[in-house]
Amino acid sequence: MQTPLTRMFADAWQIARFDLGTAIRTRRAVVAIILYALGALATAVVLVKIEAAVGDEIQQIKAMASAQSPLTGDGASQLEEAISKLVGGDIDTARHLLGLPLVILGFFWMSLTFLPFLIVLVSHDIVNVEVRNRSARFVLLRSSRSALLIGKMISHGLLFLGVTVLSNLVLFGYAWYSLPHFQPGSAILLLLRIWLLTVPFGFCWLAFTALISALIDNGGIAMVVAGIGLIVLSMLSMSDAVGFLSPSHYKLGLWSPRLGPSLAGAAAYLGFGAMFLAGAWARVTWRDM
Repeated sequence: MQTPLTRMFADAWQIARFDLGTAIRTRRAVVAIILYALGALATAVVLVKIEAAVGDEIQQIKAMASAQSPLTGDGASQLEEAISKLVGGDIDTARHLLGLPLVILGFFWMSLTFLPFLIVLVSHDIVNVEVRNRSARFVLLRSSRSALLIGKMISHGLLFLGVTVLSNLVLFGYAWYSLPHFQPGSAILLLLRIWLLTVPFGFCWLAFTALISALIDNGGIAMVVAGIGLIVLSMLSMSDAVGFLSPSHYKLGLWSPRLGPSLAGAAAYLGFGAMFLAGAWARVTWRDM
């Protein structure tokens, strides 16, 4: 006998399956996926060409950065210090970034920069489309509002998981084919780590988009507001006083080579995502559908 919770998740999965099939068939989702995959390929092409052209120089710079510098008391090179200023003064993170292959470093930056905007582009009507076309009324005859919201989150989450996996495979395949000194074993581990850190990051911004979609019924306005919200939160994260109130404040933790800061950054994004999702759930639960 099914409990209310298991029934809710069973209904959510059925909604997710149907919604995922619908989303894949829509022109907007297909175009967005293709654009992101092409962006990953373009990033790979540019960075592979740079690494192939100046690979020896990059290795010399890394070797110099790892050497002891007489100008610094802590043994870090001036290059490491310069990069550390971009990552909150963390020397270990600066050394970690210098040790990463350029193609993977650039791809991770691209993911953290453009994935939130892809999510807004594709998912800005994740909730309000069901309200505008009144389809929610038919769905709610057989399932709960919680199942509807969770099902939509699952379907869009699976869509973006597929996008990120595809992008990683495109990047990996092109770099392996094009770079003679590419090390696939270590690279696949780095890409796996990047992908695992991208999951909570993407969940946070998907939940944020769902909240905006639940609050604003007009799809176009919701997309604009969500896009502006991304920019505002990014700017807010730069504040020393209130930056901790923005999810973007914790992005640097995802770059850390240490397990603690990486997990803390991922946990922060999961926490913000849970709050955004709770807000969306409250709106969906109490509003007139």
